[in-house]
Amino acid sequence: MYARRSKMSPLWNSILVGGWKDGKSFLGYVDLIGTTYSASTLATGYGAYIAQPLLRKAVEGREHELTEEEGVKIVEESLKVLFYRDARSLNKYQIAIVTEKGVSISDSRVAPTEWSFAEGIRGYGAQTQ
Repeated sequence: MYARRSKMSPLWNSILVGGWKDGKSFLGYVDLIGTTYSASTLATGYGAYIAQPLLRKAVEGREHELTEEEGVKIVEESLKVLFYRDARSLNKYQIAIVTEKGVSISDSRVAPTEWSFAEGIRGYGAQTQ
């Protein structure tokens, strides 16, 4: 990546890195120009705009109190909001869980969706009435 950046032809990546070292958890971010930072909650792409505030509200201040189940529920709710805000995206995802014991990646999951509320909305797309 450094060679591409030096040639002013960078890969347009935003990467999140998570792990454990010496009994402490780590979550970090790096982008195409080498900007790095770490925080208790991070997101990339559209999630940085929409999901990040939801994650901060649910997690910050209680990072070490959350259970794995609570963490997964928070992520699933954030992904659901993202899907409804960008309806052209897919509602399929996988969740990676990083612990001191290692990494596990879930099978593909599907977020349940409900679009009946949209029947009464007018002004977008094809109109039938």
